Amino acid sequence: MAIHAKTSSVQRVIFLAVTLVVCVLVGWWITLQIHQSKQLQEAHIENLKAGRAMAWQMDSLRLLAITYQPDPTSRSGTIEGRVPQLPSLRERAWAIETLYPQVAVVPSPVAEDDPPLLDKAAYLTLRPEFLRAIEKARRTDILRAASEGSFLALVVLYGFGLIYRKLAEEMDLKLRQHNFIAAVTHELKTPISALRVWTETLFSRSLSEEQRLRIHSLMDRDLERLTELVGNLLDVARAEAGSLDLRLAPLDLGPWIRTACEGMDQRLGAGALGLKLELAPAIWAQADAKALGTVVENLLSNAYKYAAEPRQTTVTLDADGDEAVLVVSDRGHGISAKELPRLFQRFYRVGDEMTRQVPGTGLGLFLTKEILLRHGGTIQAASRGPGLGSAFTIRIPRIPPPAEE
Repeated sequence: MAIHAKTSSVQRVIFLAVTLVVCVLVGWWITLQIHQSKQLQEAHIENLKAGRAMAWQMDSLRLLAITYQPDPTSRSGTIEGRVPQLPSLRERAWAIETLYPQVAVVPSPVAEDDPPLLDKAAYLTLRPEFLRAIEKARRTDILRAASEGSFLALVVLYGFGLIYRKLAEEMDLKLRQHNFIAAVTHELKTPISALRVWTETLFSRSLSEEQRLRIHSLMDRDLERLTELVGNLLDVARAEAGSLDLRLAPLDLGPWIRTACEGMDQRLGAGALGLKLELAPAIWAQADAKALGTVVENLLSNAYKYAAEPRQTTVTLDADGDEAVLVVSDRGHGISAKELPRLFQRFYRVGDEMTRQVPGTGLGLFLTKEILLRHGGTIQAASRGPGLGSAFTIRIPRIPPPAEE
């Protein structure tokens, strides 16, 4: 048990460490993408500004253009410079915005670094729709990077969670198998040791007839206990292999359950169960009486083992539409809500300290469920909590009473 707890703690620490590492890596990835998208945005804006500068240069050169023509009257070849007629601001703006669509000609600066035209008639600025498009592309890239990183993290954590859960289930199964082997060993060792003592007593001592009859009765009880244990083990093996064969026949459940309950009460000690039977008449089912007897005996045995004196065990049988409903309830130790879903698993036993001291193999309820499945029925456990008892509800298909011949 200590090894199992230590291993579970190590698994939890590893899972938390991997989760932390994955989250850190995803955070680093998203931060890197934000930084890179910022750099890319700045590069795009600088490219737009370069276009703005080229537009300014084009307009300035147009203003400064001088047509050089030789003066025919000058013997020394004097050159006369003439400034051409300047175009209107509207024509200049049209030329700029046609060649550089990202640039707008405005009467006043929009940004601090918007340059004025050479004659200061207007200013050049970047169109806001281009800047908004760059910012939108940046946000889209960041959102995509965050989504991809988060999705990758979720996939990794989900996969690791599945592995962790599988390992936890394997560890739990190994623990239950270990407990099962220990329980079976104890269950076998106790009657075998008793039989050995009784055998030595019979052959080593002179006993009266009364003593011999008493020892014979005790030996029969131990042999019956061994036979029941071996039979349960064989039935579980057959159930797991899918070869648990049942011989179904019409069965009047009321009288049969009364006989089974009273017989079990006698075996455990007359009145030990505190039985209260509430059995509706004429409820029939297609059932294997021996296998269904194992179901009833397992539930009554649990009601006996997991309850303190004075016990109160109630068995009710009623009809619900096309189903026969059998409920076995007690006022025993009860079952916590977290243990209810695992109650019918192979080798599982309720794990509180009060019930761990109760002998058993953890196969009874598993076998009960398998038998009922082959009857086309179900079983459910309910409890209001530890110390408040429990109830097991069985449902199997009803059949009409057979016609009398």
